[in-house]
Formats: sequence, C-alpha cells, structure tokens
Amino acid sequence: MKKVLTFAALIMLVTCGSAFAAALGQDTDCNPGESIYGGVDATQAASGVLLGKMSKGVVFRAQYDDSGYAAGTKHDSGTKAYGTAHDSTAIYFQEVGQDGEIPGLDSADNQSFATGWTEM
Repeated sequence: MKKVLTFAALIMLVTCGSAFAAALGQDTDCNPGESIYGGVDATQAASGVLLGKMSKGVVFRAQYDDSGYAAGTKHDSGTKAYGTAHDSTAIYFQEVGQDGEIPGLDSADNQSFATGWTEM
C-alpha cells in the first residue's frame, strides 16, 4: 500500500503543469531520495522551488512531450517497476528483479507500457 501511495503522490507532482515538465526535460531519471524542483514558469523553475522528494530508495523515470507524460517508479528493495501515463487510468507493473531498473519509457503516453508491462 505504501508503494501505491508513493506512486500516487508522484503522479500528482507530474501533473502540476507544463512548466514542471519543461524544468525536468523530456526524458528524466531521478536517483533514490533525490529532490525534484520546478515551478509554474521558467523563472520559478530556475529559482529552485521544491516540488517533491523521492522516498529513500525510490527511483523515478519520466518521458514528457507537449501532449503529456509517461512515468514509472521502483523501490531499490523491490522487484517490480510501476508506471502510468496521462492518457490511461491503469497502473502497469513489470517484474524487473531486485537489481533491475525501470525499463525505458519510449513515448509520453500509454504506448510506453505496450510491451512487457501488465495492466493492474
């Protein structure tokens, strides 16, 4: 349940607006425990407004474009990666093993989860 709540919080951060996406870039990876900074415009994003922080041991990957996003998370001690996209109500998972990483997200929509992911 803790993983689902963490993932839900991450998705809320991602949906904060286009300036958030612009500040992070189109293909973003965050290290465990890393803070995410951004803002509602480029000036605020550059000033380092704290938007959120990954829990200890949680990694985050996202793919953005002008139309939306696809995002995934994985805990270092877990064996599954979880993800979702702006155009999907589903949460997907993929068994990646203890030392596995979040598989690459190829597009900024639910097509990132078309191969190898299971819909929950």
